[in-house]
Amino acid sequence: MSDTVVILTALGLEYEAVRAYLGERDFVRHETGTVFEVGTLAGTAWRTALAEVGEGNDSAAVVTEQARQLFSPRALLFVGVAGALKDDLTLGDVVVATRVHSVHGGKDAPEGFLARPEGWAGSHELVQSAKHALRGQSWHTASAPGDTDGQRPPRVHFKPVAAGDVVLNSATSVLRQQLRTHYNDAVAIEMESAGMAHAAQIGRIEALTIRGISDMADGNKYAEADTEHQPRAAAHAAAAAVAVIRHLPPPQALSAPLSRAPLPSSDRDDLPGSLRSGRPLSLRHLLSCFAEAPLPLYVLSPAAISAVGIPELSADRVAVELSEFTVEPVTASGEPGEPRVPCIRVGAAAPMDSACETPDERARLCTYAGALLDHAVAAPPNDSGLPLLTPHVLALLWRRDGDPARSVTAARRVRDAYLARGRYEEGLPLAVQLVMSGQGDLKDDLALGQLHSGRGDFGEAEVVLRRVLATAEKDAAEHGLSLVGRTGPSMRDVLTNDAEGPFTRDLSQTQCDVLGFAARVQHALGNALYGLRRYPESERLLQAAVGLLWRTQGAEHPGRLLAQMHRAQAVARQHRWEEALGLVHDVIPWAGRLRLDQDSPETDALIRLAHAEVTAEIVASRQRGDRQRTRGVGMFPAPVVKWLGRTVTPTRPDRLTWTDVRSLCDDAIRACERAFGGAHPRTTEARAVRGRASEGMGG
Repeated sequence: MSDTVVILTALGLEYEAVRAYLGERDFVRHETGTVFEVGTLAGTAWRTALAEVGEGNDSAAVVTEQARQLFSPRALLFVGVAGALKDDLTLGDVVVATRVHSVHGGKDAPEGFLARPEGWAGSHELVQSAKHALRGQSWHTASAPGDTDGQRPPRVHFKPVAAGDVVLNSATSVLRQQLRTHYNDAVAIEMESAGMAHAAQIGRIEALTIRGISDMADGNKYAEADTEHQPRAAAHAAAAAVAVIRHLPPPQALSAPLSRAPLPSSDRDDLPGSLRSGRPLSLRHLLSCFAEAPLPLYVLSPAAISAVGIPELSADRVAVELSEFTVEPVTASGEPGEPRVPCIRVGAAAPMDSACETPDERARLCTYAGALLDHAVAAPPNDSGLPLLTPHVLALLWRRDGDPARSVTAARRVRDAYLARGRYEEGLPLAVQLVMSGQGDLKDDLALGQLHSGRGDFGEAEVVLRRVLATAEKDAAEHGLSLVGRTGPSMRDVLTNDAEGPFTRDLSQTQCDVLGFAARVQHALGNALYGLRRYPESERLLQAAVGLLWRTQGAEHPGRLLAQMHRAQAVARQHRWEEALGLVHDVIPWAGRLRLDQDSPETDALIRLAHAEVTAEIVASRQRGDRQRTRGVGMFPAPVVKWLGRTVTPTRPDRLTWTDVRSLCDDAIRACERAFGGAHPRTTEARAVRGRASEGMGG
């Protein structure tokens, strides 16, 4: 089994995180009783043997030697979780060990602990493969347990790790001080890699440790925290390990399997490079998985085939096959003057007879096709490629063959690209199909509602988003939370803590994630109700979203600032102008201080647009002769609120003019053009408000 890569894990949750990637699994049992689960890994010809060794360096060393005896593996990876030793690591980050330190070797002398360092460098070849495989975020495509939208993706650190024989959970212990003094370059600590690395060196095995950070090893590691953070860290480490394996060069020769590990019948009959018909895998087989529509040539380029890892197709062979197809430039809309993309006509490529395929072969082909589309969508040459990729993404969603994760990820990328670019009409079919496929989740329902709102179908958006909010409320209740009543910090929180927040002392990370998602749904539904002119309902939802975001993310979070500005719009529509201006002046200083125009240009543009619309509504209402309304807040009666507003708020409604509106609109137009482009609906909306200002000024 020299075509095998071995992965060892210490814990069951680490084992399950890796096992989720394996297909066609079977078992190999060492004579001592150790069980290895051997399976295929989509996107590579390497077979993967997986074992759970338990905690400790001794057991890791023993099972490493057993793996050498059984498989003579091409590479061995230890994959799991670890505690951080440096402040620049955060929960969920991944550490690839350039060196493993054994930290319990030394002498306890009268003058103190005298370290006797012993260590092993990570395999140069595997470290180099990891550096290339883990560049950017393309390796981290699937959502891990505990991942949230807007959360920073996991970073990858190529640094030494420490391996000891005890669990470290203290920032001040003797062991922590020894690590700072003698192993100061180590960024993480765990309990198995020293044994694995020592045995791998003796057995001449290329070995590497990949760990996800599940705690900070600072005294805050406890069972509930492990339940929340270990699965996420293990999932990130498993995804990184799989990416490294897929980046390895394909095996030069596939050896026969051991008799004790029979492979599935489809693999006994045919080698991975051939189909049941006896013909080698070619581009024509892959084309049978795509839609009957023009396919951009870059989807099947030799670089793309290599990047996603299809070992059965060499770059030279791909180039030769591509030269046999008729390539024609195509525009997505057919309009003259638009960019033309070189495409293959799938229908003219004479795909293979699907009757020659077994279900397993068909699944493998569709998995490859999904990976190619996912790779193409991640970095399309320009926006003109999106409509050309859409029918092929939809086709794979409809077929539901192979590993659905890559097809679903590609579909989400296209949908989100349409949503970000304001092309709601084109993104809606993908959003609908994702929800109907059964492979989606609540985030997909949320995106569907946002696309309906973008198209102006506010009633449809309300139906979808009400359903999502009901589920979010149920999820919150299961975590001991409520979305009814006060959602922001209490007065005690504000007075006894930093008033800027966040106020997460009594909340777990899971609870924060639940509340954060609920806030996003409330914000989206509030905007839909605003479009339906149900301003009081819109205001209540937006106020709740602001409170949740303040409580869990802090006052400076861009999402809170944007929700607050949208709340100001709903308040202004109810003629409570001074209150609306108070909300505006809660947001503007933050936006300037945080430099949102540089760090979050989309949010900055939307805030500027909402500011212009609030001001335009106030000026237009005053011009019509509408009366201002004031309401009491908490213990303060309306006259006091009005007096406070006039005293604290630097801008008063009776001082605003159409000149102010036009100036704000000019800023909003420039911001929208920078963030979204000149043709985006938000840019058009900003121009429309400026037109109203020009009319109000008399031309």
